[in-house]
Order: sequence, then structure tokens, then C-alpha cells
Amino acid sequence: MLENIVQTHLDFIVFILALFAERFIPLVSWYHPNTFFSAVFLAIAERVYQPTDSKHYQYLASILAFSLVIIIIITLTVLFLEFAFYPELLAGLILYLSLNSRLLDKKARRIARLLKLRQKAAAREMLASFVIRDVTSLSSVGICKALMEGLILRTAREYFVVIFWYLIAGPIATLGYKLLSLMHQAWRRKMRPDSAFLKPIATLLFIIEWLPVRLLALTVAASKASKQSIHYIKHYGRHFYQTNTGWLLSVCSASIGVQLGGPAVYHSQRFNKMRIGTDRLPNADDLPILINRLNQAKAFWLLLILFSEIIKSLL
Repeated sequence: MLENIVQTHLDFIVFILALFAERFIPLVSWYHPNTFFSAVFLAIAERVYQPTDSKHYQYLASILAFSLVIIIIITLTVLFLEFAFYPELLAGLILYLSLNSRLLDKKARRIARLLKLRQKAAAREMLASFVIRDVTSLSSVGICKALMEGLILRTAREYFVVIFWYLIAGPIATLGYKLLSLMHQAWRRKMRPDSAFLKPIATLLFIIEWLPVRLLALTVAASKASKQSIHYIKHYGRHFYQTNTGWLLSVCSASIGVQLGGPAVYHSQRFNKMRIGTDRLPNADDLPILINRLNQAKAFWLLLILFSEIIKSLL
């Protein structure tokens, strides 16, 4: 009987094991496959990207670069899954390697601890690997803002969006999204965010993330300050430079009661972004509150997934 139960719910059991493995035994970046892929993607950008090329040529070069890489890796993975004795376990491994939340929380807490100890130089140095923007001239408030925004966006993209597409479309779609996300992050370290070379992959990621990001935003909004969150989405989120980002920052700003957004520097150039909220500026003590809000959203999604699995087994 137990064997039948395991066989019937093997996909769900593997899914839960992958979530717990990411939570309690996460892989550090030194030997994580994502580090290797990021280095390869950065090398591709250095070979292909030429800032002096025309916009249309950069669009074409970008599309060809990420399409060919994704197709090759996905094809090899599909063939490997076809010949695997337990493809469900390999699917769980893909999910485990695609998730990243626990290490983000730990690193964010270390940066906040450094700020409390007034070690701004060390906090900036650690923050530089956490976000894409330039951090050399950030004040304590600027470090807190960049840290909180980075944690919100990276948790959304490296945890919630990954889970959403794994459940909706399976491990191959999850792997494809993860590779696109890693490629986009690697390329952004090479070029400015308004580069024509980045536009095709950024547009594709925007479409992929559109629904799960809004579901996450509504989940956070439902936990606290719901009316304020909806007001912020209408007033700020819908008019932000990137509406997916705008929705997330709006609901988190309303939920915590701090101001987010504002100008940021990328590759020595200042980009003016909308400030979200009229509340006080954030400080290091707000980070645990933010992590708590995100953990509440994780718990809600997990309970919803568990409830859906129970209903499905009863039908």
C-alpha cells in the first residue's frame, strides 16, 4: 500500500523534498552549476556584444545568442531525461538547482548586521555581489534600499517564479527559465540596463514572469496593508519603468511602511527611477520584517499547493 501511495504521489514527494533540500542543505556558490553557467554566459556576451553595432544588429545577435544556447542545453537535458530510469528524481534535481532563497536570506542578514556595526565598506563589498547596480558611493540608507530591493526581486525570480513554472509546465520549462534568468543577470554585469542587446531577453523574461510576479504581489498584499498595497500598485507600480518590478516593490513598500525605489547607478551612469511610497526611509532593522513577509508568502504558496494535491487525490 505504501509503495502504491509513493508511486501515485512521487512527483509531489520529489517536489517537497527539493524545497526542503534548498531550505536546509543549499549548495554554496563555489561549486553550484549556476556559477559555471554564469561564467559561460558572460564569456558569450564578451564575444558577441559590440556597443558600436546598430540596434537591429544587437537585437539579432542577442536573440541568436540566447536561443542557440538554450536550445542546445534543453535538447541534451530532454535526451537525458528520456533515458533516465527515474526521471522524476532528475526533475526534482533540476528544481533543487534552480531554487535560491535560503542563501539570499543569509547573505542579506549578514549585510544588515554589518550596517548595524557601522561597517559600511564591508557591507558595500558584500552587496556588490548581491545586486547589479554600482554600490561604491551608497550611504547606509542607500545600502538598505538596494539590499531590500535586491532581496525582493531575486527571491521572486529565483524562488516563486521557478516554483510556478515547475508546477505549471514541468522541469524543462523551469530549466529554460532559469538559464534565461542567469544569462540576463550575467549580461547585465557587462552592459547598461538600457542596452539594445538586453532588450530581447528582458522582454521575454518580462512575459514569463508577468503572471507569477503578480500572484506573489497579491499574496504579499493580502498579508498586511492590503488597501495601501492596492493604492501603491495603482499609483506607482503601474507606472514604474518595469511593471513587474513596480508591483513587487509597491506591495513590499506598503507592507513594511518604508520608501523604496529611487535613482540607481549602473556602469557609472545614473538612472532616475520612480520613488515608491511617502513613508520613512528604510534601515537595517526593516530587513527581518521583509524576510518575514516573504516567508509568509512561501508558507501560503506551500499550503495552497498541498491543499491542491489533496483535492486532486480525492477526485
